[in-house]
Amino acid sequence: MSLADQQWSPTSVQVTVLQARGLRIKGKSGTNDAYAVMQVGKEKYQTSVVEKSVAPAWKEEASFDLPPLLLQAGGGGGKDRSTLHVQVLHRALVGPDKLLGQAVINLLQLSEDKTRNKTEWFKLLDKTGKPDKDRGEVLLDVQFMRNNMTASMFDLSAAGKIINRRHPSTHFQMLAVFPTASISRKL
Repeated sequence: MSLADQQWSPTSVQVTVLQARGLRIKGKSGTNDAYAVMQVGKEKYQTSVVEKSVAPAWKEEASFDLPPLLLQAGGGGGKDRSTLHVQVLHRALVGPDKLLGQAVINLLQLSEDKTRNKTEWFKLLDKTGKPDKDRGEVLLDVQFMRNNMTASMFDLSAAGKIINRRHPSTHFQMLAVFPTASISRKL
């Protein structure tokens, strides 16, 4: 099967939390000390805290690896690995931080929507996922990527065969190790 015949399936998703608007006020000064938490499966990243703001802007990103075949029909990895959770919270000086709202995004549906904008506003919901009161919105940039290891490995194996044909008395095996580097940073 050639690479052109294979169905495109992303291997990672890069999420940038740009800003929020219309947030409920939880701070005593009529503002929030807001931060966002992004999570896919067990991987979790947190933005910095924007103090005394009603419309915080973060512009911080994180990349999440997706399991093989996650976004194909019947793919593995479970529902938690195909869902992006973004929580916007108010940092409390005393006691637990307060949830301002959360967005729950189905990555399968998002990756299949070819007409979507890569940057869009998502409505924030309450803890149970219901839009009980207006909690504001969060602006996310979501991009799916594919690391094409198959083509690189195929090309290297072809190069090894050419070397072996020129030197039939030499028997060796070429082994290539590719590091999987991510451009994201833990927040």
